[in-house]
Amino acid sequence: MLRLALIVMAVVLVAFSEASADLLFDDVSRANFNPFRDLTQGSPLAAMTVSVPTSINQISARMDLSSSGNLKFLIFDLNSHTLLFGTGPIAYVDNGLTFKMSPVFSDFLLTPGTVYGIGAIADVAGNWSVGVPPLGSTPNFTQNNLTADAHRNGNVNTFASPTLLADAGVMGIVQLFGPAQAVPEPATVGLLTVSFGLLTAMARRLGRRR
Repeated sequence: MLRLALIVMAVVLVAFSEASADLLFDDVSRANFNPFRDLTQGSPLAAMTVSVPTSINQISARMDLSSSGNLKFLIFDLNSHTLLFGTGPIAYVDNGLTFKMSPVFSDFLLTPGTVYGIGAIADVAGNWSVGVPPLGSTPNFTQNNLTADAHRNGNVNTFASPTLLADAGVMGIVQLFGPAQAVPEPATVGLLTVSFGLLTAMARRLGRRR
């Protein structure tokens, strides 16, 4: 009985340790322009800052590829033009204007004081979704301590070895995801309750024997 309880608890703990990605930032409502970019014009990155240290583990960029091709998801320091993170080539089909999502990667910590350029570069041309704030509107977009600067974005070209070009006065449209907090489902809570009950009963029985 004790062994069974311990096995059930081990399974429960494994279930708690598994976590997916939670959506932290989504500025799709600000997308109002889809300029065509060929391979010489550069792909737009979102200029992002954070007010508190924030971990992300997945990037999604909104675009309409002209044909099926490959994407690399990137994080630059926009001020120093340093490439901080990049995935390898990932194949995507031409499925219209949609968010193309990276695989989940190891947590990347965004820290205050740095202006990040976050997004993707393609080895094919396409329409890249950006936002230009209307007159009188709030210029920047903030969600969960992440802010996109509507007046700046990095432009990145050279798929084989991504390099930053000059900034432009628009907002690249991205979604950012972070490590999810494991939340127990009702069935998991039930298993945990049964496990503790078995352990308690076993402890009482051993106590009586002594």
